[in-house]
Amino acid sequence: MYMMIRKQRFVAARAVLALAAAVVLTVTLGACATKGDLRDLQTEIRALAARQDTLLSQLRRQALSTQDSVRTQSDQIFDFRGEITRQMRDIARALSTIEALAGQNQTAIAGVRDQLANLRTVASAPPRTVAPDSTEALVQGGGDPEGLYRTATDQMNRGSLNTARAAFEEFVSRYANHDLAADAHYNLADILFQQESFEEALAAFQEVQVRFPIHARVRDARYRSGLVQIAMGDLEAAEETLELVVNTYPGTIVAEFAAEKLDEIR
Repeated sequence: MYMMIRKQRFVAARAVLALAAAVVLTVTLGACATKGDLRDLQTEIRALAARQDTLLSQLRRQALSTQDSVRTQSDQIFDFRGEITRQMRDIARALSTIEALAGQNQTAIAGVRDQLANLRTVASAPPRTVAPDSTEALVQGGGDPEGLYRTATDQMNRGSLNTARAAFEEFVSRYANHDLAADAHYNLADILFQQESFEEALAAFQEVQVRFPIHARVRDARYRSGLVQIAMGDLEAAEETLELVVNTYPGTIVAEFAAEKLDEIR
């Protein structure tokens, strides 16, 4: 397109030069030229001028067409970038869903295995008149802080939420200042949410923010607080909480998730 425009400009320039030469020739030879010659020359000059006007009009149309083409390509590039961004967001959301489903499947499988193991134990064991509370035995068997925390997380991952809850409650009671205390509080809040004890879960997530203000768990605890408020139907409070996450942690995955939740509830 660019070479074609240059070529047409060159042709137009040649036409102008020819026109100028004709004028000069007319002035120079005017004394010896006949009226017929002058008329022929005037006709040729008019034809050259008309051709020049035609070429200029073509150049204008081609320039406008080129501008429209560039504008269309720019719009297509902008739309393409927007589509790529939307696809990346959809992929991130799909990955989160897959991870959540994988966790649920593992929890369900672990629960089935526990039930089968319990059935085998009951079938093979002799009758007992007094049986100790299994939850209490597991909690008391934790021993050191790390052992108790491992016991709690193992039970949580296996889907034994009541046992895990008791173990985490015991941990935060015994070892309030331990390095794992913030994680224990967060996991306890997560269990409460899964058990649909929403008021207790909200209080537990907020306690993470108050007791451990600079801990890495605070960011997730704020986001989860917003989810609990949505589950409780308090959308106004949830919107305020999620906006705080978006503004406090820009550019993070949790901020992106919070923004998506805001779009859903607005």
